[in-house]
Amino acid sequence: MTKAQFLSTEGVPHARRREWLCEVIGREYARADACALPTQPLFNEMTIYGEIDVRLSAIRSNAILIERPKRPSLPDSQDVYLAVVLLSGEYFLEQGERRAALRPGDMTIYDATRPHKIYCPGSFSKLIVSLPRAAMRMRLADMDRRLATPIAGARGLGAIAAAHIRSIAAQAAVLTDESFAAATDHCADLIALSVADSQQIPATARSRDATLRRVKRFIEGRLGDPQLDPTMTAQALGLSIRYLNALFEAEGVSLMRYVWSRRLDQCRADLYARAHAPIGEIAFRWGFSDFSHFSRAFRRRFGQSAREMRMQAE
Repeated sequence: MTKAQFLSTEGVPHARRREWLCEVIGREYARADACALPTQPLFNEMTIYGEIDVRLSAIRSNAILIERPKRPSLPDSQDVYLAVVLLSGEYFLEQGERRAALRPGDMTIYDATRPHKIYCPGSFSKLIVSLPRAAMRMRLADMDRRLATPIAGARGLGAIAAAHIRSIAAQAAVLTDESFAAATDHCADLIALSVADSQQIPATARSRDATLRRVKRFIEGRLGDPQLDPTMTAQALGLSIRYLNALFEAEGVSLMRYVWSRRLDQCRADLYARAHAPIGEIAFRWGFSDFSHFSRAFRRRFGQSAREMRMQAE
């Protein structure tokens, strides 16, 4: 079953609850200061599913104010964007010059490592999806221009993304680790799409985003082809290699680095889903023609070898 940790102020002496909650927020999300509002005593509980990459938290809390300082005293343990789905209550987020006021069902996303303020005047519940920064920027290059804006959860892609997140939260306790990882990977895709769809942007930017999505769909369907490269992609889609490179440069990655990253993601998923398949077979299935190169790239990306990851899963 999916690994989960339950954390609550209920088991903490009242005098230490604020200090304890700030420590937990700093460890699990990013450094921030939290304090109760005069209307209610400090209460907060969270269940966190998943250990690496995309994580999902279900949170219930009394009224609270959370502020991220400009210069936290300690470095952050996570480098993430946080997507929020409000389930009940009121939720107000400020980051930079933007302000998002959420109603139940609505979503927003913000950068946990940059200054922000969260104000909830009464009891509320929410879901948080922790999204690694690098992975989200690969999905949406200009993510930072779209932070702290409300995404309607009643219609369009926002409704689809929010429903998917709620479904994962409802079933997380009975999902296997590999099923949870696969579901949350789709979740990151849906969040990126809903963020992109939530704002009106210039026609040139919309055209570029649409082209980039088309390129990524092409790549996704040919990850297993070891011949996949910029020349093949450009010829198949009727684009110039120079334009292709420019599309991916805007995301801070080259086309081939994006291809290798997606191949490694698929190999990791297969380590769980195809438990008896040889690791070399999995690597070749996803387009790696050199096993030693695959091994080095896998360890560099995930901090452990494919064999070690499989043994942990068992």
